[in-house]
Amino acid sequence: MKTETRLLRAEPASDAGFASLAVPVTRASTIVFPTSDAFERRYEQFYDGYTYGLYGTPTSRTLEARISELYAAEHCLCLPSGQSATVLALSALLKAGDRVLVAASAYGSTRTFCTDMLAAFGVEVVLYDPTIASGIGALIDDRTRVVVVESPGSNTMEIQDIPTIVQAAHALGARVLADNTWASALHCNPLDLGADMVMEALSKHAGGHADVLIGALVTRNEALFRRMKDVSRLMGLGVSADDASLALRGLQTMPLRMEREGVSALTLAHWLIGRPEIARVLHPALPGDPGHHLWKRDFRGASGLFSVELAVPYQNSTSSFVDALRIFRIGASWGSTHSIVTPQVPFRSNGGPGSTSRKLIRFSIGLEPVEDLQADIEAALAVLSAGTTHSVRKHAVDQRELQKEER
Repeated sequence: MKTETRLLRAEPASDAGFASLAVPVTRASTIVFPTSDAFERRYEQFYDGYTYGLYGTPTSRTLEARISELYAAEHCLCLPSGQSATVLALSALLKAGDRVLVAASAYGSTRTFCTDMLAAFGVEVVLYDPTIASGIGALIDDRTRVVVVESPGSNTMEIQDIPTIVQAAHALGARVLADNTWASALHCNPLDLGADMVMEALSKHAGGHADVLIGALVTRNEALFRRMKDVSRLMGLGVSADDASLALRGLQTMPLRMEREGVSALTLAHWLIGRPEIARVLHPALPGDPGHHLWKRDFRGASGLFSVELAVPYQNSTSSFVDALRIFRIGASWGSTHSIVTPQVPFRSNGGPGSTSRKLIRFSIGLEPVEDLQADIEAALAVLSAGTTHSVRKHAVDQRELQKEER
């Protein structure tokens, strides 16, 4: 046997006596089989074994097992992102002529996928008021296959009455898909509230460091899981062992990070309520929030994501406020160790109840000391107030000059 062949055929070092706290990163595309018969029968183990690297490695299966355990579920499928998980679920459950109901407060890309892509394939898409509760029964007909909930909405923070929506949906044979990215399994379990499937963007709290994209679908229904797995194979969706490893590492510190972020966010939310520059603080853990009673019933805690609406005199100065922040970084997503601010996120504007074109500022609170974050916001509010005062004074001067010219 020549040297080149010996190098390619070399077996790895024995792992006997080696025990690590870290989950091994097992990379693979091709998975080899001992016989041709085993290869030909490989899809017999498609759902719980290994057939090809795209469909699962020991690293990704370990992550799926951990997420399943968090949700007290039997089945989890990891995908390249939260959005791909949502797209997979809806594509697998809907066909031309079907009807899907989507909360108007849901993640923007979820809504756009439904209104642009699914509608183009003949699926009727209805955006509904997230606070509709039992009223959703009037929107469900015999063509309705899926109801999408996201509680709270990741921009406008409405808490949905998931058990009531589930009851109405199941009464007419519809499934409920819940986006649980804000809370994660640590703070809420929609499966316990009756949802058929949960989507979580693990890029957020599980990843925790803004360096991985990965999502998950979780269910207690084996038939649903097998349907998702089948369609994921046809769509070529899988996760790398490296990304799964990053999420596994993040899970170890996720409870500590979420506790710190949640406490800091609520501290800032209470403080911002009293600021004259702020018209409204949108945070479901605040006693005055419209969905607070549902949050207390269904949630075990709050994450570090919330939004504010500037007072009317400052509505046109959102960018000035955001640009004045120094600790907060401008960007999308949440759950990172770094605090992030997302400017100019509009209220839901689907024309339904509560619709408005006013802009929001969304904060994702990280691990910086809350005193530093408060000081950063306070300094930006001072810039905002100074700029508005200057504009008012300039307007008054201009008016006086105009009056002199008219005289």
